[in-house]
This record gives sequence, C-alpha cells and structure tokens, in this order.
Amino acid sequence: MSHQFLEDLARPQPDPGGGAAAAFGARVALALVEKVARLEYQRPRKEESGAFWGKIRQEIQEIAHNLADLQEQDVQAYFQLTRALAAGDAAALVMAVRRAVQCPGEIMVQARQGLNLITDVGQKCRSYLISDLQVACELLGGVLLGAYHIARANLPFFQDEGNRQIDHDRLNQWRDAALAARDRARMELGKRAEPV
Repeated sequence: MSHQFLEDLARPQPDPGGGAAAAFGARVALALVEKVARLEYQRPRKEESGAFWGKIRQEIQEIAHNLADLQEQDVQAYFQLTRALAAGDAAALVMAVRRAVQCPGEIMVQARQGLNLITDVGQKCRSYLISDLQVACELLGGVLLGAYHIARANLPFFQDEGNRQIDHDRLNQWRDAALAARDRARMELGKRAEPV
C-alpha cells in the first residue's frame, strides 16, 4: 500500500476518486484480516488447523490482488468515461458508462468475499483478535456502500433507460448480498467479542 496513492487522492484533480479509494480501503481491511490469519497460522496447532489458516491466507491475498487491480481499473474507467463524454460518441459512451458502473460493482463483490472470510476467521481465531476483525468488518461495510454510491452516480450517464435499469438492478443485488454478508459477520463477531 502506498503513501503515493493517498497523496494522489488528496490532489485537486478528478482521479483517483471514490472508487479507487473504496478499493484501497478494502485492501486496508484485508491487511487486518491477514494479520489475524498470520498470527493464528504461527501458533502450535493440529495439521488440519494449519491447512485452514493457509487456505484463508491464500484467499485473502487473492482478494487483495483483485482489489489492487480494481483500484487501477477504476481510474482508467473514469478516464474512458470522460473521454467518451467529450467525444460525444454514443456507442463509446455506453461502453464507458458500463465500465464505470461495473468497476465499483466488482469492488462491492470483493468486499462481500472479504466479509465472508471475516465470518470464517472470526469463528476460529482467538477471542482477543475479534476487535481487529470488527474494525475490518466496518471498513468493508463502508467500502461496499461507498462503491455502491460511486457506481450509482454513473448511472445517469446512460442515455438509454433500459441500460440504466439493468445496471441499477444488478447494483442493488450486489449491495444487498454484500450487506447480508456484513450483517452475518457483525453477528458472528459480536457473539465472540470480549465482554466489557
């Protein structure tokens, strides 16, 4: 993760913007989940437990890699959208809008997968590590809603109502599935959280 990205984000320019920031935030959350998985992986354990933590770490790294790609793709999608708008090319605009909606939508999907992993990790890790997972859960919850708003903000660029409705419905399905995963993770983590 890069301080350069944060500096770029703070500059008074259009990109990187909210979608890339959402992907970056998800990567921060996954780093916390990976920390927990690494701590558990290092403990003396039964062989099947080691296999579980090894698999979890691999899945975390795969999601983090996908998010790093999406962080860059979001910048490119915005660039293509602004170019298509400036050119006035209707066909190019449809493709560009679709990508500008799809990219943050894919960030939502990755956030949901991360939330599912948090549920799995939270069921097996030591209870004093739950608070780190709760932070990661709330970060990913914010990511998925933020990515939803970014994707939805691009829908009005569709000139065709049919295209707009199709993507709107898909975004709502992704949002609802991700929110359900967030709520499951919150519930599971809440059961195991250290009492106050």
